[in-house]
Amino acid sequence: MAKKGGVQQLQTEINTDDEFEKFLERDGLLVLDVYTEWCGPCVGMIGSLKKIKLELGGDNLQLAICKSDEISALKRFRNKSEPTWLFASHGKIVNLMFGTNVPKLINLITEELDIELKCRAGELERSYYELWELTPEEQEREDVRQEREEEVARIEKEAAAKKRLDYITHVTDEIMTNIPDMGITLFMPHVHKDVFKKLHDHAEKHDLHMKEKRLVHLNPKMLEVLHFECENRLADDVFEQIYYKDIQAYVWKLTEGETRLPEEVIGAFVKIITEPVEVLDADGNVEKVIPRMIEPLEMLYNANDGTWKMVSKLPPQKSASSIATTNSSESSQNASKETFDEDACPRLIIPGVWTPTNRRANAALFYLLFRHLTEHFLPPDPVPEPPHICMVFDAYKKRDVLEVAMNEKYKTQVMAFGYFSTGDPKTAELIAKTTERYTTKRPNVNDKLIMKVSKATSHAMLALTAMGPCYVSQNAVEGQEECATLFPPNYNFVEEENETGEVEKKKHKKKRRGKKSDTSVSSAADSAVSTTPSAEPGADGQGELGTIGEGSTGEEGETTSSSQNSPEKTGGDPEEGAPS
Repeated sequence: MAKKGGVQQLQTEINTDDEFEKFLERDGLLVLDVYTEWCGPCVGMIGSLKKIKLELGGDNLQLAICKSDEISALKRFRNKSEPTWLFASHGKIVNLMFGTNVPKLINLITEELDIELKCRAGELERSYYELWELTPEEQEREDVRQEREEEVARIEKEAAAKKRLDYITHVTDEIMTNIPDMGITLFMPHVHKDVFKKLHDHAEKHDLHMKEKRLVHLNPKMLEVLHFECENRLADDVFEQIYYKDIQAYVWKLTEGETRLPEEVIGAFVKIITEPVEVLDADGNVEKVIPRMIEPLEMLYNANDGTWKMVSKLPPQKSASSIATTNSSESSQNASKETFDEDACPRLIIPGVWTPTNRRANAALFYLLFRHLTEHFLPPDPVPEPPHICMVFDAYKKRDVLEVAMNEKYKTQVMAFGYFSTGDPKTAELIAKTTERYTTKRPNVNDKLIMKVSKATSHAMLALTAMGPCYVSQNAVEGQEECATLFPPNYNFVEEENETGEVEKKKHKKKRRGKKSDTSVSSAADSAVSTTPSAEPGADGQGELGTIGEGSTGEEGETTSSSQNSPEKTGGDPEEGAPS
């Protein structure tokens, strides 16, 4: 507040760190109205502050307005529209209040003044907080905010996991239906290449023939699908030894007429090539033992240096299954080259061949490693839509809101927008999808501008929050449900034909009635806002992005000038009907 006619200024204006530090050196109780430049100080409280200053505070009460934008100690209060009242004494914070509750503020000032005077007299001691330290009220708010964010993150994570689970279940159902006679085996990196030359003969004896093979490299991100409802999972320690190494994946097809499940046939085949075969004589005695074609790999863990050591072969009397077994071990923190007792070391067995024993797990392998074999019945995987929320603004704010939304930094994060009859996503009815079309209609005080905003990054969301939305989705799960109602998949094309016809009618009216200069002037301002640049295709991985550019690149954008000069707009700028 500037001085007028020599009247002393009620609140000191503080804009810099130096001014802030000097003000804190003053005696008495300091009450600071902390604000952000775009919002401004709380002028509605000046009358009450002046009254308590004259009647009670006097020189013991010092008032100020602090613009937090350039004051480093008040950084945590920036970009907030809620009034913040900071109480300070002896260069430190003593209390804090949020909001515009006049009785509460006056009572708090009265209490703090009384405490300040008693502290001077040595009758009382008070708690002080450093400028960077959170007060109890701030800490309580911060705890609530963190709990809310954690809850939101949990809900969104669970929803995303369920959506992913449902999708994998769907594709594996399709694969099981359309590929009923095939299965997959994985040959581990230690299997010698000479073995593969003998596989075909053994496979044919077990009613199998190779359909396809490829070299694959597994990584930790594949485990979600690789172990999807799998009944014979490989141990995590086994995977750590084979990640990013050469693994041969074979697709086997049952011979025509075979009625058994592929998992059953392939399981028997894997058993023959990975276990010793006993040959019996006429009396039923073991005549000889044919060694296994593919040996498992045994490894010993050296706790002294934290490494695994390969052992060439397993004892011949032990039979190996396709399921990996491990013994748990604890890592040693100190590396050493000392010798170790092999018999006491933890052991890890990597099977030579692994194949799922149940149908769905086999289908998941097809989806993961041989997706091209499913192209004739499964469409390409949909590009995941980024998490998003619904933001509702009063329609009369369209100029300022769209100026932020169409900023080069944010426009790709605004996935769609439109003008609706109300701010309730459940009952809102579409009025117009573009500003050009909205300005041709009679505005209503209840009209809302609703936006579908990506949460992939928080930049656009935070910038738009500063514009004072009427409503923001609590989390991305609610936002997705609300936006699905407001912005259906065909949102960009629903009214194109009708809108084109209406624009043509306005052209004919323009020819009959002519142009009105005052209308064209008022419409030009709306045109500057409504001609919004379109979002870059694919910025959020879905087709609805084009929605926000319909006014500039679509059919409506081509007829902007005719709609501006339409006689329907002679009543003046539509924004005049908006609430102030």
